Amino acid sequence: MASKITLMPLQFVCLIIVVVMMHGSEAQQQPLVKGLSWKYYESSCPKLESVVRKQLEKGCDGSVLLDGSASGPVDSEKTAPPNLSLRGFDIIEDLRRRVHKQCGAGSVSCSDITAIAARDAIVLTGGPEYSVPLGRRDGVSFATRDATLANLPSPFVPTETLLTTLAPRNFDATDAVALSGAHTIGVAHCPSFTRRLYPTQDATMDQTFAGNLKGVCPDANTNATTFMDIRSPNVFDNKYYVDLMNKQGLLTSDQDLYTDTRTRAIVTSFAVNQTLFFEKFVNVMVKMGQMEVLTGAQGEIRNNCSVRNSNDVLISSVVEGDNIESF
Repeated sequence: MASKITLMPLQFVCLIIVVVMMHGSEAQQQPLVKGLSWKYYESSCPKLESVVRKQLEKGCDGSVLLDGSASGPVDSEKTAPPNLSLRGFDIIEDLRRRVHKQCGAGSVSCSDITAIAARDAIVLTGGPEYSVPLGRRDGVSFATRDATLANLPSPFVPTETLLTTLAPRNFDATDAVALSGAHTIGVAHCPSFTRRLYPTQDATMDQTFAGNLKGVCPDANTNATTFMDIRSPNVFDNKYYVDLMNKQGLLTSDQDLYTDTRTRAIVTSFAVNQTLFFEKFVNVMVKMGQMEVLTGAQGEIRNNCSVRNSNDVLISSVVEGDNIESF
């Protein structure tokens, strides 16, 4: 897949909007996988979250941060097509240096720093505040392009495929719709949606919206970008769902959430109730952040978020439990 999508890039965290406080949400009542804790660094690195938040105000899995992979230096999760326009790798490494300076080398994993930074990026653009369970270790195996593509649904897929892909990981229809709400922030490259414009316009797309997109992408191969949420592109809110109700969803996978009868009512409920959307989004983010994590003696805590520690196992080795860490 040649298309590229940028979802919640960390650069926009300087755009501090209103912070919606949601401590005590249902997500924080979820059972945690063994090895994670809400207070993991309370004693060893008590200023961890304030260091990250303060730096982001100024300006899941660490495997996406690694350069190279088991298949070669150009075949990493970082270079997989869905991640080609992810930004912020350098920001995560900068945060790692600051945290390790504050709390000591090897004190906090890149995976945990990434999870905290993702939460703070949401908060600083107007989204919900929530606690992040911590205690992840960094993977020493690489998530290859093929593995990444197998686990990240394409922007071209209908809701049927989206639900089928997420179901084995215990994500239901509400989870799928809530996760898609992350598209309230970010941009997409033309090739990820121009098949909805050319050679004929998708009937589920508003004509005026389509005309504006054709101005940005005059042909199917244009490599320009456009916001994924036309109503409030720099604010994390529920307007993405309002877009869908008005046939202004950018991607096929977006708009079909309103077309499909299994998810239409969920889209509507989020469009009219931002508090409900925030609650369900937090719930699924915490759930996603516990998928196949490494904890305890598994993996490592990297001294550089983009490379494995030099004294660690060979790239082809398998960590305990055959887990490839993800975030």
